[in-house]
Amino acid sequence: LMFHDAFMSHLLLVEDDNILASTVADFLRMEGYEIKIAKDGVEGLEMLNMERPDLLILDLILPKKSGEDVLEELRKQEGLKDLPVLVLTVKQDEQSMRRCLDLGIQGYLIKSDYSLKEIEKNIRQLLKK
Repeated sequence: LMFHDAFMSHLLLVEDDNILASTVADFLRMEGYEIKIAKDGVEGLEMLNMERPDLLILDLILPKKSGEDVLEELRKQEGLKDLPVLVLTVKQDEQSMRRCLDLGIQGYLIKSDYSLKEIEKNIRQLLKK
């Protein structure tokens, strides 16, 4: 069993693609992060309300509630409105990007353009701020 130090960052990944979710989560765990996975927007919000992570990694195309709707709801909540959010999605349209930026996200990554290492680098930079 690994003993985690107090500086370990807690991440929540909201991603409905099981294979992608476990690939990303396994990689980030090896890099020393603690990470939980939610499979849809509703579960994501429930988990955010139970325990605020240091960073949310959010897909936009999700069952039950879209990533954009999740963002909108969490920004209305006192304890979550300044939560750092990294969007990781296949959606490349201007409208999605703008809506997310208006809702105060910290990063918008297109899945196919980024390796796991680059995703981790983005996370590390965001957590430093």
